[in-house]
Amino acid sequence: MADADDRLRAALRADPPPAVQALDDSDRAALADLLDDARRRQAKSLQDSFEASLKHVPFPVRGIVKKVLLG
Repeated sequence: MADADDRLRAALRADPPPAVQALDDSDRAALADLLDDARRRQAKSLQDSFEASLKHVPFPVRGIVKKVLLG
């Protein structure tokens, strides 16, 4: 299942270790799904944390702070 292998390589940013490659196709696909879901939840959590942190910055300078932090 090349699609699951490609998704795993993209999620891991490297070739999967031999133990993962030894899994059958459906298990590799499930692992790829879990990794994708974990990345999405992590990105959402980081975004929520960033927004909550900005609430502690005085309103008149929030735009400047966002520009400095985000580029």
